[in-house]
Amino acid sequence: MSREQAADYQDKKNAIMDAAAALFAEMGYPNAKLLDVAKACGASKSMLYHYFASKDDLLFALLNEHLQATIDALQQPGPALAPEQKLRQLIEVYTQKSTQTRTRHIVAMNDVKYLPPAQQKGVIQLERRIIQIFEAALAALNPRGETRFITPNAMLLMGMLNWTELWYKPSGPIKPAELCDHIQDLFLHGFLKKPASAS
Repeated sequence: MSREQAADYQDKKNAIMDAAAALFAEMGYPNAKLLDVAKACGASKSMLYHYFASKDDLLFALLNEHLQATIDALQQPGPALAPEQKLRQLIEVYTQKSTQTRTRHIVAMNDVKYLPPAQQKGVIQLERRIIQIFEAALAALNPRGETRFITPNAMLLMGMLNWTELWYKPSGPIKPAELCDHIQDLFLHGFLKKPASAS
């Protein structure tokens, strides 16, 4: 007979993943130990094993949860939007999600390579799904464009979005909504735009 989970099981599991993400982002996954995570949670190492069988399982769980939540947010149903508005919405949602879960975002960028191959494959499939969402938005923007450029362009845009969280400060002179507009404008129209008065 399986053991019943406590009512706060998921909350405690999330707290462990949050503490682990903070440590992995700060120390690097190879340098952080389960004992470090346990101390950060104010728990024993043996208690962590009640939730995760190994450090790899902990990393896999937090990456899986983070990426699936990002996909869910990007695919949230809403009103039909024009292609440029849809891309703007995706940029805003992705940027917000990265900011809200900053340490998990950093771990997702840096630490997938440390997982065993089978777990890596599952995480990479989720990452690929995110890229496909942006590919579809770009294809809708330019349906007559060369299809061979869709994936490279999606990857270039994702590169901009992924690294933004490492340097951007919402309290600075550029507000979040303004930054999202700038990212889209820069990506779609380029840095050296033709002046409005030019013919």
